[in-house]
Amino acid sequence: MYLNSINYFRGISIIFIVYGHCYYLFDFSNDSFSYNTILNLILGGTTFFVFISGFLFHHVFYQKFDYKQFIIKKTKYVLFPFIFLSTIPLWVLLLRIWIGGFLSSSYSLLFYKELLSFPIFRHYATGVSHSSFIGYWYIPFIIIVFAMSPLFLSFIKLRLKTQILIAFFLLICSIFMHRGTYHNWYSVFQNVFFFAPIYMFGIIFSEKKDVIYSKFSGKEFYILIVVFALAIFEVFTGAFGNYHKAPFTYGGIDLMIIQKILLCLFFMIFLNRFENYKLKLLELIAVNSFGVFFIHGIIIWVIAISKVKLDFSFTSNSFLIYCLVSILVFILSIFATLFVKRLFPKHSRFLVGS
Repeated sequence: MYLNSINYFRGISIIFIVYGHCYYLFDFSNDSFSYNTILNLILGGTTFFVFISGFLFHHVFYQKFDYKQFIIKKTKYVLFPFIFLSTIPLWVLLLRIWIGGFLSSSYSLLFYKELLSFPIFRHYATGVSHSSFIGYWYIPFIIIVFAMSPLFLSFIKLRLKTQILIAFFLLICSIFMHRGTYHNWYSVFQNVFFFAPIYMFGIIFSEKKDVIYSKFSGKEFYILIVVFALAIFEVFTGAFGNYHKAPFTYGGIDLMIIQKILLCLFFMIFLNRFENYKLKLLELIAVNSFGVFFIHGIIIWVIAISKVKLDFSFTSNSFLIYCLVSILVFILSIFATLFVKRLFPKHSRFLVGS
């Protein structure tokens, strides 16, 4: 049942996600054609995680699916780390109030007012608030997707043609609807609807993986050419990064979702050639991918605060600096995850998901 190729894909996915999120530490002016093309390829890596989840839902869980155990497992290893780590901004705020009390009552009162205005519901229900760590919006949305598992079980039992029709219809809706904006509380439900077809394509590709491997093996680079063409076309049309808007307003066609589904297909086929190989570095990254996901947002948060406090910025439009900082964030995230696993070997998955 274990697929090395999908595990390696998970490792590559978290690299894309970390690099995509590190972009927000920089002030790119979006006037470089080459930079924008590369960044259009890097951003949107969350799609890979959704695709892999759908793929594994069919490949691992479908045959002996137990809804209760499935939800318990996801609660323990996905929801619990989210809740635990999401409390860090609250503890930081409480610490500032406590320290402010020693320094000055006016400082303490200032932070206390900030505590009273803390958007608790939005912070935990959507994973998005002014104090949330980057990327945490993914958890409330994917938990809802996991809760919808009975619907996806019914989807698996349909004929292939019906599955494809449903997935493509929902994909067309997603193309025009786009991902939710971060300031709307209902964006979590919009994201469920937006990413549902990607989850379904993951299921379909798992069902028909042998056919896909036989038909497309050796031809995956043609898919990659189309992916690059889409990324370039996005730049030509002035589109950059992920598409966000309210669900029922028109904002053009979301080319990013199409590009990323094709990239999923490319990596699925390309990595299959390494099915019987042990790629130790990718395996290490994949095994710790959820830990890296949960921790990298905290590291980016610390760097962003340090930039403001120390009044410094990275070289404008320096792609080399961007790559170096992204590598640093990734390495620190890996080491932090391994440290937590060493410190709490039996409870690390509850704390950081790995």
